[in-house]
Amino acid sequence: MMKQGKRVPGLKWVIAAFVLAGCRGAGEEVPSSTEARLSLKEGQVLGPACSGEQNACPEGLQCASFNLGSGPELRCVQSPQVCDLFKCSSGQCVVMESYPLQIRCSGS
Repeated sequence: MMKQGKRVPGLKWVIAAFVLAGCRGAGEEVPSSTEARLSLKEGQVLGPACSGEQNACPEGLQCASFNLGSGPELRCVQSPQVCDLFKCSSGQCVVMESYPLQIRCSGS
């Protein structure tokens, strides 16, 4: 005689974990085609990677956070001229005064 409706302990939790994993908001990482995109101007070079902690960059440079389409990056940049390195698909380059600096395009 076979038992029907046998319960598997924890199966609901496994299913819930898979469902929630699919709801992480992956769309937040990749801007839609209507959003302004930040890119590096031709011929411009970024400084070394930084950790986001105070004094993580050589003298004269500040740590900045930006996304060039492949995910967030932290790099050392010259603070007053930071927008000279980047261009936006629309809008203007803006520097959000935080630490680390946040480089974005206006309207995104």
